[in-house]
Amino acid sequence: MLIKETQQSLSNLPPFKKVVVGVSGGVDSMVLAHALISLGYDITIAHLNHCLRGSESDNDESFVKSMSKEWNVPCVSQKISISKEGNLENNARITRYEFLESVRVKAKSDFIAVAHHMDDQVETVLMHVARGCGLRGLRGMQLINGKIIRPFLHITRKQIEDYTCTHCIHYIEDRTNSDLSYDRNYYRHLVIPYLKNIEKNLYKNILDITNKASLKLNSLQEQVNKWSNQYFVHNEFTPASFLSLSYDLQSEILIQIFGEQDLYKKNIEVMLDFIKNGKTGKQFIFKGKKLIYQHASILVCDPEESPVLSEIPTPLTSRKNIWDKWSIQLKKPHNLSVRSWKSGDRFQPSGMQGTKKLQDYFVDKKIPKHKRHSVPIIVNENNEIVCVGNLRFSEKYSSMKDDILIKPHHD
Repeated sequence: MLIKETQQSLSNLPPFKKVVVGVSGGVDSMVLAHALISLGYDITIAHLNHCLRGSESDNDESFVKSMSKEWNVPCVSQKISISKEGNLENNARITRYEFLESVRVKAKSDFIAVAHHMDDQVETVLMHVARGCGLRGLRGMQLINGKIIRPFLHITRKQIEDYTCTHCIHYIEDRTNSDLSYDRNYYRHLVIPYLKNIEKNLYKNILDITNKASLKLNSLQEQVNKWSNQYFVHNEFTPASFLSLSYDLQSEILIQIFGEQDLYKKNIEVMLDFIKNGKTGKQFIFKGKKLIYQHASILVCDPEESPVLSEIPTPLTSRKNIWDKWSIQLKKPHNLSVRSWKSGDRFQPSGMQGTKKLQDYFVDKKIPKHKRHSVPIIVNENNEIVCVGNLRFSEKYSSMKDDILIKPHHD
């Protein structure tokens, strides 16, 4: 039964032959490796020794190596010290997947197979719910995620244990699996057995939820693409267009903007508050991205690429001044300042009659929206526009052309 259901899961993946199998030595990963060998796949076993349990960790490594030799399949193992700062479990997970990916590349394998099964899925979804998850958290783990595949997601722990009896599969029992200080173990040994006593269809109900969440996310993806094509142009979107969307759609857009697999609800709430109540010039930095609130739009950029957007005039106190990516040199002393463009700005371009909205001037000059706030606006003590970057002087101050030199600044 296990082999048949595993084969069915694998049929939903792109065809492949070579695969790296993450093997800890525990029952799940040992059965996965054996099942894939039985199905004719060309596997490489990969074992990471976290060195967290002293001699026990070394014994696990030796066991995996010996079984690989018995099965006549290549094995790659590595010892590594895991940082204990922050969340140890998360640090170990990140390190493990980095190791598995390095083995996959060297082995020229198509995928990395890991042994997460149905019971793991239920545990994962319940943990996500407790932490306050969105649709992605409810969806849980996927059969395929990039180069990671999980052929056992529809296999129960009991099926795996039965397989070891039928095929005499040896494995090592990790004593930390019963340590209730780990969140997953607490759910596995206490929370889920309690819930199963209350609701016999717990697993079915949870898996129904994951399926519905998957369908909903697929539908949302189409809506995200449609919204992005219309409103998210040049890494910029309007708060009005964003806030008119449903909460689920807003969350999915933010997750994709920040390039994450998922975001905790508390982080999404902070971002939504910023978008809803932010003021021009305010910035929000998270996960290597920066949101910058502008008048009628929000710019998304990398922190090091963010423009200076303050509407508050900054005095030009020296002959040579740096403002964002611009060098502003004053050949003669003047009481001038620099700021970004703001809504309602008008000036009289040199050589023209009458005034013009700066926004319309930018349109005429084909300056993209996402670059307009990074154009330095030079103003006098009365906040009147003297010149618009290195584009145009105001007619009233055209006599100052030779006194002000504005050019791109290179570090």
